[in-house]
Amino acid sequence: MPLPDAPPSRAPWPPILIALAIFSGRALDMASGGALAGLVSFPGAQLLGGAIVALALANDAWCAIIFARRNTTIMPHRAATHLATDGPFRWSRNPIYISHVAVVLGLGLLIGSPFVALSTPLLALGLQKLAVEPEERHLLAKFGDEYRAYAARTRRWL
Repeated sequence: MPLPDAPPSRAPWPPILIALAIFSGRALDMASGGALAGLVSFPGAQLLGGAIVALALANDAWCAIIFARRNTTIMPHRAATHLATDGPFRWSRNPIYISHVAVVLGLGLLIGSPFVALSTPLLALGLQKLAVEPEERHLLAKFGDEYRAYAARTRRWL
């Protein structure tokens, strides 16, 4: 088990993984010559993508406000000082990561990029392994029974 004051990881994996999903998705779009463009070109796809991105960014802002009120870090490679369990954290232990996946999916729809949209399951898996699981170990070491009780009543994702 990690030390309570040790950060969950040394690297800020979420922005790295998001950038990788977007840039590799765009590269695959170009390499395929638009072969799968029909997956994301339907009436209202851009509007839907824009709405998803806007809602995800609003959720991120709400989470940032919660963290600021708790005087704890939003940085994924820094140690937490307080456990946030209200706001969107009432329904999910990882609402920020849900927003990250939603932003990439919405961006894929918004820009008509099938491979960006299709990268979202891989992004979710990467976030799970490189961010969520290390953060859970960190929070358990830092907050013990308080985190166990929170984890027991709140889903990891949705």
